[in-house]
Amino acid sequence: MRLLSAALALAMLASPMADAARSKTSKAVPSNPCTYEGDRKAFDIEGLKSELMVTALVCKDQDRYNDFMGRYKPDLVVQERALGAYFKRVNGRASQKAYDDYISNLANVQEQDGLKAGTAFCDNLPDLFDEVMALHNSDELDEFANSQAIVQPVAFQTCTTVAAPPATVRRVKHTRKAAKAG
Repeated sequence: MRLLSAALALAMLASPMADAARSKTSKAVPSNPCTYEGDRKAFDIEGLKSELMVTALVCKDQDRYNDFMGRYKPDLVVQERALGAYFKRVNGRASQKAYDDYISNLANVQEQDGLKAGTAFCDNLPDLFDEVMALHNSDELDEFANSQAIVQPVAFQTCTTVAAPPATVRRVKHTRKAAKAG
């Protein structure tokens, strides 16, 4: 069922009207955000997942995509959350729209890349499924995703600091009792 809704989304993304609307209004990521190692891993995994989805749809290999999703679901969920946290950190209240725009643009650029490849697309990319399914764990999946030349709709700049992204700070509401006690 997930693949069916992805196919419908991909069909909508491929329309010329959608392309025109995206080029005028879509900004998946602000112009100069930097990415930390965890962010980069999330983008790599999402890019690989999207490329496998596009391959499955174009090359009629949905069963292999479903096998991939079933095998790596826990890892994929973790990376989706990390990607969501990145967009929240970078875009604040507009994070959901930015995240949705990124996912739409990702599928669109990968599909366009596949169209450019012509018939060679389905001759070459299904091997990607074999390689992914031969991996043994999530660390190998991360390394594999990072090693692939996966088309992304955004450019990345690595953060210059080694530290992790800033944690969300909770504001503490001060009450009269707390003010009198101090």
